[in-house]
Amino acid sequence: MQTFRQKKLWLFPFLALLLLVADALFLGRNGALHVSGAGEPFPTFRTETLDGRAVTNELFAGKTTAVCVWVVRDEAGSRAALGRLSALLGEQPENVQFVGLVGDLKTGDGAEKRALAADIAADCPVSFPHLLVNDDFAPFLTRLRAAPTVAFVDGSGRLVGQPVVGDEPELVRKELARLLEMDSPRSRTSRKIQEALF
Repeated sequence: MQTFRQKKLWLFPFLALLLLVADALFLGRNGALHVSGAGEPFPTFRTETLDGRAVTNELFAGKTTAVCVWVVRDEAGSRAALGRLSALLGEQPENVQFVGLVGDLKTGDGAEKRALAADIAADCPVSFPHLLVNDDFAPFLTRLRAAPTVAFVDGSGRLVGQPVVGDEPELVRKELARLLEMDSPRSRTSRKIQEALF
């Protein structure tokens, strides 16, 4: 018959394993709790860019998009992260685009804040559109725990892959490469064969 002490010995490894599984399921990169929303459509939106152009979800049509959420209040961090991300854009094929989403700049905010955001965006070596937020983005933004965060949207407007939290251009590069490989004709054919067999 086992003693109480012997019973406790197997309990510790069991609890440790349980914590590791919980960590893998519920915690994202850098320990930030998030839900990727992979497979869900990006919220339908109508907004404008920093330079005043009207945009909608049609922006995503036919391209894999890295949506970088950044904030004006972290001016130095946003400049650095956007600079490194825009350098990645030059390495990507034509079916990849980057879009900035200024998480703390609403369409009705004042000219001074808008000018600062435009100045931050202008520091990017490669230009890409930066969108102003409104209530349309709430279902997406409420899931985020930090800025910058890069989320990925496929050509049909669905969230795909794992978001990258923080200034991690190498992780963004790897996730984009993985997503593009998954969308390659070879991978699609392989998936169809696997589905037919199993």
